[in-house]
Amino acid sequence: MPNKSVYKAAILFFALLLMLVYPAMFFPRAEYSCKGEGVLDELAREMQDIERLKRRIREEQNREKKIVLSFAGDCTIGADDRFRYENSFHHRLAVEGNDFSYFFRGVLPVLEKDDMTLVNLESTFTNSKCPIPKKYNYRGDPSYTAILKAGSVEMVNISNNHIYDYGMQGYMDTLTALQRAGILFCGEKNIAFYTTKGITVGCIGYTGWDWNVHKDLERDIHYAREKAHIVVVSIHWGTDRANYPSSHQIKLGRFCIDNGADVVVGHHPHVIQGIEKYKDRYIVYSLGNFCYGGSKNPSDKDTFIFQNIFTVRDGRIIESNGEVIPCSISSVSHINDYQPTILRGKEAERVMSRVYRYSSALEFGINEKSLPSFLTLRK
Repeated sequence: MPNKSVYKAAILFFALLLMLVYPAMFFPRAEYSCKGEGVLDELAREMQDIERLKRRIREEQNREKKIVLSFAGDCTIGADDRFRYENSFHHRLAVEGNDFSYFFRGVLPVLEKDDMTLVNLESTFTNSKCPIPKKYNYRGDPSYTAILKAGSVEMVNISNNHIYDYGMQGYMDTLTALQRAGILFCGEKNIAFYTTKGITVGCIGYTGWDWNVHKDLERDIHYAREKAHIVVVSIHWGTDRANYPSSHQIKLGRFCIDNGADVVVGHHPHVIQGIEKYKDRYIVYSLGNFCYGGSKNPSDKDTFIFQNIFTVRDGRIIESNGEVIPCSISSVSHINDYQPTILRGKEAERVMSRVYRYSSALEFGINEKSLPSFLTLRK
């Protein structure tokens, strides 16, 4: 009986014979060649596409970009439940037919054209009925986040003395409402990052009542600096109704710049304060009130939007310019109708003169030459 090696030899012989008689069955050379060339051509085209994409990315990175950031002050989107309903924020909303777009309508032409708007959220979004014991407790219905959305507000600072007006429940309700609305928030150990035109803006929020926060601020600024092209510090500080910053504000503001912040914006005094440009970076000590449901008729309705225009090239800031846009917190003078409005003419000049006057007391304060007025820039 033949052994296995004989069978193997026979099989090999017939296989070779078939290859000689029908080579196309085993070596479809033309077809294989065409397919091989097609695969190589496709790979070459893909490599060219990748190189073109890399080239476009390099060109995009090297191209100068203007990033316009808008900053406004205290926004109490609601009221204290102990306020009389008549002429309150809630009443105004009802009078306007629950039109959420009413409140920011007077400043929308500015805010909708920028790259990002940041305000201080001086209230909560909650339906809780359990306020903590204090003089003022501000809240609005969670649906009121639509007011910020309609006003083209992309981000809010939540580090202030009202975010816990309704305890931890109110705080968590507020974060949930903001998240559902797609509004970013910074503060209370939250660092927010927003990307526009390929440039990332990192925002840090703090209450800065005393110097003890400086180490935490330093840490968070350095963290944001590693991830963002532009670093913003939004800080709640200062003294109520004071038009000039305290020595503590000045020290802490400059400390932020020294440690890598690109702009510092302040709030809490409920009135405007001066601006300085320290080491080519702006410190806005107080933006004042803005869309402010905390008072039906404050005596000082002056406020402003501060716009910081950054020129970025190859991922680095090469220029930082500012613009002050004078506003009133109300579209009428006899009451607060909760509709911040851009001022024109002599009223705008009056507010600008206040900004320059308060800034003149600062070592690096801005003036008409270093930061031309809104009126001059818009001519």
